Amino acid sequence: MINAAERFDPRKPPKTVAENVNYAASGLLSGLLPPPEMTISQWAEKNRILTSAASSEPGRWRNDRTPYLVEIMDELSPQSSAEDVVFMKGSQIGGTEVLINTVMYYIKHCPSPIGQFQTTELTAKRFIKQREAPSFSAMGWDSLFSGDEIYLKEYPGGALITGWSNSPSNLRSMPIRIAVNDEISEWAKDCGGQGDPCTLIKKRTENFPRKKRFWNSTPGIEGECRITEKFRLGDQRHYNVPCPHCGTLHVLKWENMVWDRDENGNHLPETVRMRCPACEKEYGEYHKTEMMAHGCWISENENGAYPSFHINALYSPLGWFSWTSAVCEFLEAQNDVNRLKAFTNNVLGEAWDIDGGMQVDKFGLIARKEEYGSEVPDDALILTAGVDTQDNRLEVEIVGWGKGLESWSIEHKILVGDPSLPAVWEALDGVLTAGYTNASGQTMYVAAALCDSAGHKTAEVYRFTAGREWRNVFACIGRDGIGRQIVCRPGKTKKSAAANASLVIVGTDTAKDQLFDWLSKEAPCPGYCHFPEKDDYDDEYFAQLTSEKRVKKWTRGTMHWAYKKTRERNEALDCRIYARAALNLVGVDLDKMAAVGIRYLINVSNSVTVHRERKMISKGVRI
Repeated sequence: MINAAERFDPRKPPKTVAENVNYAASGLLSGLLPPPEMTISQWAEKNRILTSAASSEPGRWRNDRTPYLVEIMDELSPQSSAEDVVFMKGSQIGGTEVLINTVMYYIKHCPSPIGQFQTTELTAKRFIKQREAPSFSAMGWDSLFSGDEIYLKEYPGGALITGWSNSPSNLRSMPIRIAVNDEISEWAKDCGGQGDPCTLIKKRTENFPRKKRFWNSTPGIEGECRITEKFRLGDQRHYNVPCPHCGTLHVLKWENMVWDRDENGNHLPETVRMRCPACEKEYGEYHKTEMMAHGCWISENENGAYPSFHINALYSPLGWFSWTSAVCEFLEAQNDVNRLKAFTNNVLGEAWDIDGGMQVDKFGLIARKEEYGSEVPDDALILTAGVDTQDNRLEVEIVGWGKGLESWSIEHKILVGDPSLPAVWEALDGVLTAGYTNASGQTMYVAAALCDSAGHKTAEVYRFTAGREWRNVFACIGRDGIGRQIVCRPGKTKKSAAANASLVIVGTDTAKDQLFDWLSKEAPCPGYCHFPEKDDYDDEYFAQLTSEKRVKKWTRGTMHWAYKKTRERNEALDCRIYARAALNLVGVDLDKMAAVGIRYLINVSNSVTVHRERKMISKGVRI
């Protein structure tokens, strides 16, 4: 029988090998026991008592107050196979209570070595005295623990050890089965020369079956934020709630918040509402309780390594943190970098981008979808296409271009199928050779297309484009970097030459600089981008089109813009960039074409016709 009272102090080296083995065996044996039927959320609902000393709502724990916490607690339960659970959050959400519920559950139902870790010794001491000790007392658990050590509480079958991120002695001294880690974005980068504290904690749990590690934190600074990095490696779950008007599930986002101003232009935070991104109807915060009760977590990265959750402070239960308070904080933070950082971290639950990155608002683009009245508006003079290649599909966009490089999205197609087989390429050829009718009744055809050959089905891309280069259909590959041309002349590489195909290099950063400036224009003008009121231009399309952020980057003392992804999928952006680059392959002057009334109406079905009519366009002949 293992005697808890004989265990060693985890902050001191073990006196004997047997003593260390004795302690480790207790945790291993507890990990081999069958899990209890009750999950953490069920246990909390039935047993947890909140005290006025540590909670604004003393009394029994109620899952219906914070329904978004239920799934997180259940993933931390022994019934779940997940070893790591990540919670990236805003403030006033209840993450610390999840940590306490987890600790209390495992003490009660699965006694084993448990470690809880804070940022510094001071924050650890405050956590114990202000949050955890009152919780234990409210449950009548004070007599459960032996000894009078503040950082070591022993109980039958296990021990609760408290540590902090900048002390190597309490991060690597003793094996633990359960590790709950709070505010990890504020932790020391290096723990006393021993390395990353998160890595040290992970190593302490490695030998245990059914181990659990909970990583809980508000974010910090982009690029060095632990919780953001861990969230992105996970399955990226967001809590979706149904719109009270149309029932569409959506995430409560700051960009959908609206409020009024008075006749003098003064903000009226108390008028704040949320606008549904689907039906665009507005609703007040009083709907929030019912909406959250019918909400659910939806993953955006099903191949993630573990469950990861993100939620902002806009979900905070009524009476905790209001939307009105969020608007007030936002308005007070204007022109104050430190306040804006605090607002971003604590209200939005997002990392602060210290480089001042800029990102196009997808909802602003969605709101300006319009009816063209025909497949191609009359002001569009030429059509090009961009094709993105994936392992199980091709995606293609047709874009019309007019005077001043004003553009009109015409069609966006997802062609599902294995690009190793001919069927999906035949479907693509059908899209590229199809005719598109303008308001004058004329039929327009794609003048040039670029097909991405980087990384996915390169040989198949070359086979497709090799026999269609006379139609200005070329394989391409993107290259980032300062000052690159948007497109170079078609050339040969070893692989493309072997397939008798040419390859076009696209200067992606240059093209994105131009596109992001165009997308920021709010009214029709040179460069303005139009989007049609069509089903294939949905939320996902605009999320992909705006899936990268333009950030400042310094190279040898010179500032320039670079791009980094803010979400995994960005096919729509790639298609648009390739369609833009394809325009340069045609070599026409759109302003001159507009002045003399020329449109590119070449029928691509006959190579002789194509050659003859291209000459006519170069001479300024109306066709």
